[in-house]
Amino acid sequence: MTSHKLEYLIDGLKATFSIENYLGGVYYLTPDEIFHENDIYIIQESKNTSKESLPKLPDIQDGLFKLILFSNLDSLNINGQPVSFITKLKLTGKNVIGSIVFPEASATELESFLTTNVKIFNNNQKEIIRQLAVEAEDNQKLKIEVTSN
Repeated sequence: MTSHKLEYLIDGLKATFSIENYLGGVYYLTPDEIFHENDIYIIQESKNTSKESLPKLPDIQDGLFKLILFSNLDSLNINGQPVSFITKLKLTGKNVIGSIVFPEASATELESFLTTNVKIFNNNQKEIIRQLAVEAEDNQKLKIEVTSN
């Protein structure tokens, strides 16, 4: 377990796990969090900004890269037992009103969220959020949440 003073985590600790490939390679990775919810484990990367309404694009891309890798795992075992899992990118920003989770949110809910936050997100940030909705729709093991910090 790894502790990081500048990040708020559900349990305050980061989980470390290993990925093994068929050629015997072992890679040790540290997602921000792994937690259990309704019989499913959620591997979560969190990106936060306290000054902007949305984290910077390179931070979002970094989180997506890790989660796309994690979402393509063949299986996840905890203490030798296989478990069901999904991945989640949680983006938090200043003054965001409400929250939205993709791919569950409909196109109507997305536009309502953006309308509610019309003064919070600039046009570029709105387009990033729309693209994140498409990403989550294309990768069913990936959830993306945009909310306030």
